[in-house]
Amino acid sequence: MNKLERLRELDSEARLVVSIGSVLGWDQETYMPPAAIDERAEQLSFLEALAHDKQTVPEMGELLDGLGSTAANPGGDPSLPELDRAYLRVMRRAYDQATRIPTEFVAEMARAVSLSQAAWAKAREEDDFPSFAPHLQKMLDFNRKIAAFLDPARKPYDVLLDRFEEGATEAGIAAVFGALRDDLVRLLDRIKGRPQVDDSFLHAHCPEAAQARAGEYLMKILSYDLERGRLDKTAHPFTTTLGSSDVRITTHYHEDFFPSSVFSTIHEAGHALYELGIDPAPEYRRTALHEACSMAVHESQSRLWENVVGRSLGFWKRHLPEFQRMLKPALDGVSLDRYYKAINKVEPSFIRTEADEVTYSLHVILRFELEGELLSGRLAVNDLPVAWNDRMRKFLGVVPPNDAKGCLQDIHWSMGAFGYFPSYALGNLYGAQWWDAMKSGGMDPAAAVERGDLGSILSWLRANVHKPGAAWRPDALVERVTGKPLDASHFVRYLEEKYAGVYGF
Repeated sequence: MNKLERLRELDSEARLVVSIGSVLGWDQETYMPPAAIDERAEQLSFLEALAHDKQTVPEMGELLDGLGSTAANPGGDPSLPELDRAYLRVMRRAYDQATRIPTEFVAEMARAVSLSQAAWAKAREEDDFPSFAPHLQKMLDFNRKIAAFLDPARKPYDVLLDRFEEGATEAGIAAVFGALRDDLVRLLDRIKGRPQVDDSFLHAHCPEAAQARAGEYLMKILSYDLERGRLDKTAHPFTTTLGSSDVRITTHYHEDFFPSSVFSTIHEAGHALYELGIDPAPEYRRTALHEACSMAVHESQSRLWENVVGRSLGFWKRHLPEFQRMLKPALDGVSLDRYYKAINKVEPSFIRTEADEVTYSLHVILRFELEGELLSGRLAVNDLPVAWNDRMRKFLGVVPPNDAKGCLQDIHWSMGAFGYFPSYALGNLYGAQWWDAMKSGGMDPAAAVERGDLGSILSWLRANVHKPGAAWRPDALVERVTGKPLDASHFVRYLEEKYAGVYGF
């Protein structure tokens, strides 16, 4: 066995442990009885520590060194094939980061995260921010320690952002988001000057069972393989990867607003399609290369399928009749034009996951700014609810009636996932740029959607975005696929063209 084969073997063992932990994490969010939380926290803590030990064995560092991989030259020996060099780059980054974080710290944080998630779920249900505040403080403290372990010379938030989007910095994202916010606010002001869309029929009673049937229909037309995944119900929809052929999604059901489950299911299926399409080479399955390029690229898949495809006129020209049958009588007598405008209604609201395309990124920018302030210490945990409501008023002109619909609505901070939120808005930008790249390459994706040929879009994404996995950094991937760096103008132009049609300006 040569050095590269041995490195892949060690990497695969570590990822096997991570996969086992993912099964327990998925179970905690879906079927685990509430009283099991303390034991589950211990189980996950043990597995996190075991995985970390396997990711930091000295032999792994020796193999990387032997293959010529260093911090200055992470790709190793220039004579190696391109894919092998990409793997060494990814492994050098992962190994160097993992070896800087003590195993006992990993175990301690895993235990705290499990308890924090349970506390968040209860606090959200009971609208009780003070009960969650100590857990949030712990998550902040853990993240500051992670940043100090990884690079004490850099701003903590920059270190954490880089973990989700390699190369990202707070200043760089702030520059992109500042211009994007201005464009979105201008568009929102134009929309506010037009007669509002009537979406009252979307709030007609629609039983959970009917919505579940609609979800099954959506998964089928999106080519989400239920031999390699499944759909379950949770409070906060998510996707989890338990293996290369086991990628599961969840959704939620609101019987007075069925679009919530419809678009959550499409969104999570988009994530799953990406995971199931990663396949850089057979020898790299169950290795660090068999991972997403970045979380923003991951979100580009969910947002593209949910919005660019799932909220398009062409999609519903083809599928509305079947939905009217499945959700009867909720959509009786509703015309295509009325339905299309209703599902694309723009109206500032409290909940990020149910926000329209124009205001959605404003929710993300709000969270980006607040978590930067929390991490820097400029904002105290106990002051978060007031700061959240002030920022909602400033950005969206609305104030949540309670913390459950305000600062408690997202699961991410309870998981300790600081630095993740920008991925959602960046994902919108990537998705629009992929869509334009399809058109530049001679495809008409909108026409494909209208004739029911979603497979051609999925095939393009598989070949260009999914298959490489983590072989390229996100900035390199977007240049390879589209010929230029990430550019927000694609997304802004898409919104302007679409909503000029919806609102008639």
